[in-house]
Amino acid sequence: MKNQIEQLQHYIHQSKKIAFFGGAGVSTESGLPDYRSQEGTYTKMEEKQLNPKIRMSKRFMLENPEEFFKPRDNQTKPLIPEPNAGHRFLAELEKQGKDVRIITQNVDGLHQKAGSKLVVELHGNNRHFYCMECGREYPYNEIPRDDTNVPRCPIDNGIIRADVILFGENLKPGILDRAKELIADSDLLIIAGTSLSVYPAKTLIRHFTGSEVVVINQSPLKIKDVQVDLTITEPVGETFSKLTVHA
Repeated sequence: MKNQIEQLQHYIHQSKKIAFFGGAGVSTESGLPDYRSQEGTYTKMEEKQLNPKIRMSKRFMLENPEEFFKPRDNQTKPLIPEPNAGHRFLAELEKQGKDVRIITQNVDGLHQKAGSKLVVELHGNNRHFYCMECGREYPYNEIPRDDTNVPRCPIDNGIIRADVILFGENLKPGILDRAKELIADSDLLIIAGTSLSVYPAKTLIRHFTGSEVVVINQSPLKIKDVQVDLTITEPVGETFSKLTVHA
């Protein structure tokens, strides 16, 4: 592990532009479970013989709003997560003048909360809520709900939803192109906390033409799209906590 950390340190310090492509595993050390973890949403649904791709789709939300917004068995008081060592390290690198561009599949906003300024959120965010009919925006703690617990706009009765990408929805125009542009223009690509199983996000790494590719994920990945130079099978935050910002 020591040699791997030293190698990663070397890659980071010699690079001029770092593209960090992150998934759910980046935020698990902040207390947010991976969808596929034991307590994750997907796992809980599958245990009940429910298909997450159907139950978490836009179509299901519109056709079955009461069921879609029903509190889940594993849903407790909303967690207010804080950035972990991984988020903080990347933000500090940028603060010290390193060109760090983050492409994330997460919707939690922890990179921004840590201080990162260039963050592309592929799947939207869970901090912005709006009415699907009129577009009125609502702070989370002011979202009105009807007597069946469905969040509805009092003006036109439209469903109020989070600005996240659900199954069956396309990424927002320009988001994918922006991510491709940033990855293609980087000399170091760090893929962290993701199994690269979600389309179209998983195809983005094909656009990397830089020098080194690093994978930090607790499960080894079989990547055919690019040559991987370093693989670390440890938690992302734990890995970054062993690095120094300064050369």
